[in-house]
Amino acid sequence: MKKFLNKKLAIVLALIMALSVSATGTAFAADGDSYLALGADLSADEKSTVLSLLGVADTNDYNVLYVTNSEEHRYLSKYVSSDQIGSKALSSVLIRENGGNNINVTTHNIGYCTEDMYRNALATAGLSGADVTVAGPFEISGTAALVGTIKAYEKMTGETVGDEVIEGSVDEITTTGELGEELGDTNAAEQIIAEVKNDLADNPNMSDGELEESIRDAAENAGIELSDSTIQKIKSMLQNLQGLDIDWDNLKQQSSSILEDLKQVVDPEKAKGFFNTIIEWFRSLFN
Repeated sequence: MKKFLNKKLAIVLALIMALSVSATGTAFAADGDSYLALGADLSADEKSTVLSLLGVADTNDYNVLYVTNSEEHRYLSKYVSSDQIGSKALSSVLIRENGGNNINVTTHNIGYCTEDMYRNALATAGLSGADVTVAGPFEISGTAALVGTIKAYEKMTGETVGDEVIEGSVDEITTTGELGEELGDTNAAEQIIAEVKNDLADNPNMSDGELEESIRDAAENAGIELSDSTIQKIKSMLQNLQGLDIDWDNLKQQSSSILEDLKQVVDPEKAKGFFNTIIEWFRSLFN
């Protein structure tokens, strides 16, 4: 239990560290609209490692933001005690506008949050048309990068993302992470969350009963049977999203894209299992 709680803390902590940033400038990079959000407590060596992973040769070419530990506490207080939050901010993220509509995510040294977990949560926050690269100086959960990306995107677009939307994104990414832990299948967790958000985008005013039906249908489509308590957790997260100022059209587009990508990952695995079963059957004929 303690191990699970520590992992949950790491998830939320990393997420918040990059979500809360203080700007040092407002000009966009010369090579395009780009922002770099760095953990304020990175050592020189750690910073060098992170910049290398992000493909950044010179920080002067970017509008640099810094994530502070005090900003972590601001967003983490709802989730964990101050004693558990710690005293260092390390997570880092690079975000570039890509001129399109989709969110593309690449990660380095991120051991817990998957690229599609980021994409799901960033879509909730209203992000679109961006290439996001997340890196840690060593293996970390990586949730902090979500906050850094949102805050950096605020500066790039001039649009404010409310704290309640950021907290909704934090809630979503931790809920997805916990679901993946419970199922032992991150892809299934991502698929379920993306599918119910897709339904919610079609009808943001879904009733409690409709939300529950959507969750059960999404779980069935993923080949998963969820407990009543897990369904309630997911429903609570969705109800939280219903109360937010969200661009539902963008959410629909991003969720649909994520679902399509997930199917390309999941279906080949099912096919592989099917063919392995056939091979084993033939082998048994000769034993």
